[in-house]
Amino acid sequence: MKLQNSFIVREYLRPQVLPTTWCPGCGLGIILSSIAQAVHHRGLAKRDVAMVSGIGCTGRMSGYVDFNTLHTTHGRAPAFATGLKLARPDMSVLCVMGDGDSMSIGGNHLVHAMRRNIGLTAIVVNNAVYGLTGGQASPTTPVGGRTTTSRSGSFERPMNLETLARAAGAAFYARATVNHTAALVKLIERALAVPGFALVEVVSNCHVLYGRMNDLGDASEMMKGMEGQTRRVNPVLLRRADMPHRLGAAAAADAAANTEPVFDEDLRVQRGVIFEQPHRPDYARRYQTLLHELKAKKAEAQT
Repeated sequence: MKLQNSFIVREYLRPQVLPTTWCPGCGLGIILSSIAQAVHHRGLAKRDVAMVSGIGCTGRMSGYVDFNTLHTTHGRAPAFATGLKLARPDMSVLCVMGDGDSMSIGGNHLVHAMRRNIGLTAIVVNNAVYGLTGGQASPTTPVGGRTTTSRSGSFERPMNLETLARAAGAAFYARATVNHTAALVKLIERALAVPGFALVEVVSNCHVLYGRMNDLGDASEMMKGMEGQTRRVNPVLLRRADMPHRLGAAAAADAAANTEPVFDEDLRVQRGVIFEQPHRPDYARRYQTLLHELKAKKAEAQT
């Protein structure tokens, strides 16, 4: 973490509860830092931000940040966050969940929050395993992935959160990894500006459980492997990745003319802003408008 970023992050933490309970090298620390930086760059006051979390390693995050926070039951974070947003539509509500918390136990709540287009910023940490409860297979464990409940390798097709978000009607969906922190900060910052339901999936590492059971190495090796597991979607970055570090006039012209994607279409997942539907109405705002209209009609009738 750069020095200036560390000073920013420190302002958004509760020092009395540190250090965290997360394993050394866990990607959750990077995600926590990215959220704090995004809130700072958006210029949001801490009193106007709320973080709601469920159960799991990711669920601990709400205890460390100096926002309005709510640590709820397993899988129910979107339901609690929905109630908060309906009551306080002016507040920026972050809903942080793990892959099991959001897509298995809380899948129903997540789907309907996206269907209603509640103005939440949901951040789903996808490390392909249940980390807190012993390393069981999660909805995103890849085929062949070994866990404590799939010793010989998982045979189930992993859930695709992007497809689910499209089908349910989320207003915004982006994907990043803990190995691409600058992009992660910008994506969360952009998601905070979306008036409807914004979802950011963060590919993270659980090197202590999933990494060890699948011979993927330590935290740094797993993070380095995320470059091969994902690919950019920004065409400008795709072209830039193929350019030499120093360009002469002729080399620059040749590189600019090369508009072919750097990566072939393969099994790697995309990262960046995947889709955005900015014109869908926010149910929380509509609810408040309707409530004010009913109160005005009631007051008029009484007079």
